[in-house]
Amino acid sequence: MDLDSDKEISLSKGILMKRLMSHVLSRRGPLEHFCLSLALFAGLVIISFLLFEEQMQHLLESLGQHPADPVRAFNLAVLLVALLALDVVLPVPSSMVSLLAVAMLGAVGGYLVIFIGLCLGSLLGYWLGAGYFRIASGLLDIEDWRKAGRLANRLNTLSLICLRGVPVLAETSVLAAGMQRYPLGRFLVITTLANAGLALVYSALGSYIAEDQAMLLAVLASMLLPALFLAGRGLLAWRRERSAATAKPAHLEGAFTVTYRYPVLFTEHLFAVHNDCLQQQLMASGKRPVTVMVFADEGLLRSNPALEQQITRYFQSRADDLRLLAGPVAVPAGEACKTPEVLQRLYGQMLEQGLDRHCYVLALGGGALLDAVGYACATFHRGVRLIRIPTTVLAQNDAGIGVKNGINAFEQKNLLGAFQPADAVINDFQLLLGLSRRDQLAGLAEAVKVAAIKDAAFFAWMEHNADALAAFAHDPSRHAIRRCAELHLEQITRGGDPFERGNGRPLDYGHWAAHKLEKLSHHRLRHGEAVAVGMALDALYAKALGLLAPSEAQRLLDLLTRLGFNLSPPELTLADDQGNLRVVQGLEDFRQHLGGELSIPMLERIGHAVDVHHIDMPSMQQALRQLAQLQVAEPAWTEGCAR
Repeated sequence: MDLDSDKEISLSKGILMKRLMSHVLSRRGPLEHFCLSLALFAGLVIISFLLFEEQMQHLLESLGQHPADPVRAFNLAVLLVALLALDVVLPVPSSMVSLLAVAMLGAVGGYLVIFIGLCLGSLLGYWLGAGYFRIASGLLDIEDWRKAGRLANRLNTLSLICLRGVPVLAETSVLAAGMQRYPLGRFLVITTLANAGLALVYSALGSYIAEDQAMLLAVLASMLLPALFLAGRGLLAWRRERSAATAKPAHLEGAFTVTYRYPVLFTEHLFAVHNDCLQQQLMASGKRPVTVMVFADEGLLRSNPALEQQITRYFQSRADDLRLLAGPVAVPAGEACKTPEVLQRLYGQMLEQGLDRHCYVLALGGGALLDAVGYACATFHRGVRLIRIPTTVLAQNDAGIGVKNGINAFEQKNLLGAFQPADAVINDFQLLLGLSRRDQLAGLAEAVKVAAIKDAAFFAWMEHNADALAAFAHDPSRHAIRRCAELHLEQITRGGDPFERGNGRPLDYGHWAAHKLEKLSHHRLRHGEAVAVGMALDALYAKALGLLAPSEAQRLLDLLTRLGFNLSPPELTLADDQGNLRVVQGLEDFRQHLGGELSIPMLERIGHAVDVHHIDMPSMQQALRQLAQLQVAEPAWTEGCAR
């Protein structure tokens, strides 16, 4: 280590311990680097005791006098619990705080403080990793997230237990558990038992300090505990390496990390000759000239006849840097483009134009077109560069932001697909002005969804501006789209599950019913309209369970109604030959899509959702009946949706 000596003295021992352990664990050099770092730190601790032995002994005697005032003792206990709980985001010397808790509150009181603090810290770390507490997660730097992400790939029950006593890795392990959506019930049992054992060890060490006045030995012993964990870990690794060197390995293993970065940009008049936004993204790779092919929604080209000429003129004005292979290729709109037949046509057109992996494809359209063209780009030559240009409200605030691509097949929605982010996403608000009022407002359902599950303040803003949003006023609509995109992107990139390896899917609130309703209506219902119905249904179900307050459920229904959504489409009452409501079959479809146990987000309050893994059918039937009987005035723009 090459630290300035004055800086070493000014740092607390807890901060120095955490940085030292982080440095040691991040190095993969010879063993002597670890030994030297550990010897330097131990020497610093011992020297500090030799220099200030009398002062520390006096402090020890004063700490041994337990507070006689119950209020003072309680306040002290709360402070110590808070310090231990916040260890995951702050450089708190948890071993020292634990020892002082026992010295100041006695063996029993100290044990309770340590145990409660460690359990709260574990839960906080899990929630941070799972994507909650956006403000607190900002205290963690990018390296903390990277370490947790690497650890999440090999985290298991034994790791959670063993790492509870190891500085740095103790906090990283609970972050990793939240990131990979480790089952919460099992996580609580494991960490609670591990914390109970760890608190017992610290309680014994703290009692030894108070009784025998051997603070130096006790502190060194507390340092020895994580050292033993690390030494055992190192010994096992050394034995595995030695065994691997002397015996033929049973298998080979590959491991690597891929980092994705893509900008989400907002502009207007993207294809105006003076707008450089698109050219800057196309030239980001450094290659010149850049070859480009454009796929566009045929409905968009019909409603905006000047668009094709604008695109051609844009590339002609930048002919030195950009080369357009052909005019925009029209692709069927909506779910009609998500078929194997259309996919084959996309492949054929890309092959005919001679696209290679260094070319770019521009995809202009709604979420369905972005899904289909994105899947073609992800699989053609194993990956062609793609820039998404969403042209619907729903695509700009949701579908265009994520990393999912796919088509429908064998009568299953999104059965075939790939996870592949675009190289850039560019949102042009002007492209939304040619949409019908129905399409403009249908996409706002996703803004309501993400506000309901993640941002109570944004939800309240939408309530306040509902009339302006229903009229698709320029400034409120732009703000809603941008804020919705921010929240979706935050969920995907900060502790979320972008490749959907787990079962937790908070962004799918209201979607289990929405997917079924779309299918039952043969896609007469727009996706956003079906999501609005799905959210209303789940809100009424959560109210029936007592999970969501009636007033909160009513707020959601009122906002959706004010925005113009019909929450009682006839598909809600469709039944099979046995008399079972067909929309409820969407629960099993959704479970199969998840590939594991059923996991459905439900509102606990506006701004916060929880996952439920079991549906009480009588309560769901009650919610369905209540929603089906809801009387809502039909907005003028819902053509073809009459009940």
